[in-house]
Amino acid sequence: MIDGLLREISEILLPEKNTCLVCGYKDPYINTSYICLHCESLLARLEGILCIKCSKSMANDGDLCGDCVKMEKVFDKSLALFQYRDEAKALINDFKYHNKSYLYKVFGFQMVKFLKDIDLTDIKAVVPVPVHKAKELKRGYNQSELLASYISFNLGLPMLKLVKRNKDTTPQSRLEGYARWNNMAGAFEIDKGVPIPDKILLVDDIYTTGSTVNECSKVLKKWGADEIICLAIAR
Repeated sequence: MIDGLLREISEILLPEKNTCLVCGYKDPYINTSYICLHCESLLARLEGILCIKCSKSMANDGDLCGDCVKMEKVFDKSLALFQYRDEAKALINDFKYHNKSYLYKVFGFQMVKFLKDIDLTDIKAVVPVPVHKAKELKRGYNQSELLASYISFNLGLPMLKLVKRNKDTTPQSRLEGYARWNNMAGAFEIDKGVPIPDKILLVDDIYTTGSTVNECSKVLKKWGADEIICLAIAR
């Protein structure tokens, strides 16, 4: 009887449990993954030959993609779960631009599972990529911080807001290629009141050229980080 009462209370406090937050389908197997098997199957995963530095898909065997050969990256490795296209792109855009902040639970669950699957367990702290205060105020949340908080809680790691954005840059989605790198140059600084751990998981929503996480990595390494692994929902 007590177990039944606790389950009823849990359903009241956590009504999203067993519910797909994408399509609304309900089934006990969904539990706290917040996505049904059908909707998950529509998210194209990164597979095949990937660059060992930035996880870009490559046609032929080799360690580094052409982008990483031409431009050295400061971070040690960047990982992503999905290809930024079709259903994954639409869902991320809903999460980021259409006030569906609750989708952090869907993506956060997938990210935690991914980290466990590859046995990335020696991270010292989870750090979100910041957005400018004006953008965060307008949107109501920082999507990367929501993801980082979920990962932090579920892996028992501290989440540290070590990096601050010191200028309101043009949205990266409006720019292409090297313009993204120029746009991000000098955009970040460190919160100098917080000690910098030696191995950091830097969390962002999308990896395109890598300019954003690279600039964050620059300031983190300048102030003491030894190794930075970047993690994005998609690239």
